[in-house]
Order: sequence, then structure tokens, then C-alpha cells
Amino acid sequence: MPTERTIEPMFAVGVQFSKIPDSETLNAELKEEIARIKGTVPNSLPQGWSCHVYTTIRSQLNLMDRPAFKKLGDIIMAESAAYARGYGLDIDRFPLRLNECWVNVYGPGDAQDVHVHRNSVLSGIYYVAAPPQSGELLFHSPMSEVMLEPPITEVNLFNVPVRNVVPSPGTMIFFRSWLRHSVKPTLGKEERISVAFNLTM
Repeated sequence: MPTERTIEPMFAVGVQFSKIPDSETLNAELKEEIARIKGTVPNSLPQGWSCHVYTTIRSQLNLMDRPAFKKLGDIIMAESAAYARGYGLDIDRFPLRLNECWVNVYGPGDAQDVHVHRNSVLSGIYYVAAPPQSGELLFHSPMSEVMLEPPITEVNLFNVPVRNVVPSPGTMIFFRSWLRHSVKPTLGKEERISVAFNLTM
């Protein structure tokens, strides 16, 4: 009698991809505002980041105080609620709060090392500009630092250590803040512009 066997995926990691309607108009407004920000707000790159990206992450700038970012803020809250409900988070009793939001501008050769977003529940990225040869977003398996990697015959959902995401303007990505991720170097000459954010409950 043949052995009955099943392999079942467990402890799934969910990443949400939201294509925002009419993103061309939104992105045009954001590009203008981000150009003004970059021209007046010094780079607040933390000392621990081993990259050269322009960022406002440690500045005193509150992006949501700026009219150009209000629509984006509304979209973040609506889409994050959908993602949180998919995860079964109790956002009715413990509403989501957007506690951090910053701009990242990657020039030629700019990249970012593997990291997580501490002291947050959900994190996300919105792509304002992603010209050809922009650095890909990489999600790293939670097991990638601890598992012994034996030889494989094919890549599948059970053994893949990294998932690549090609950035696309108008796409908003949500993930749990503990999920390790990085950004590959931008190889093109045009800027890759994103807005990153963290939410708590």
C-alpha cells in the first residue's frame, strides 16, 4: 500500500501589493514637493546606514503636514486597513496609527543593506518614481540566517531565501515590520523615489 503524504505550508508571510488608481497625477504632485524638500531639507541619513541614499528619516519633517502628501496619507490608511484585516489584526479596538513617514531618493549606485523596521507593526513603501534599472526590493526569508542550505533541484516556496520585487510607480507595498528586506543598487542614471512608512496600533 503506498504511503499517504502531504506537504503543507505553515506560518505564511503575507505581503500586499496595491496598485493605486490615477497614480500619475499623484506622483507628479509628489515629485514636485519632494524636489522642494530635497532642495531645502538636509539629508538625515543615520550613521548606521551603509549607503548614500538621500532620506528624511531622521529629520524633524512631518510629511503629512504638507498638502501634497495628504492624499497619499489617506491612501496609506485605507490600504493598510485592508492588509491588517487580511492578517486578522483587531484594528476596530486598536486602530492603526501612522507613526513614521519619510522620503528615500536613490541615485546611481545607491542601495540599502538588509534591515527591519523596529517598534512597528506594519511597514510599507510607495513608489513615486521607478525608472528602468531602479534597484529592486528584496524580501529575505525569516529562516535565511539560521537554516542550513542544502543543494536543491528547483526553487520553490519551501526553499527560496530571497524574493525580488521590481519597483513600479504607483505601487504601494505592505509587509510586517519584522520581515527583513533590502534594496539592490540602482544601475540607471535617473532617481528612484519612494515614500516609506511605519504603522503601530
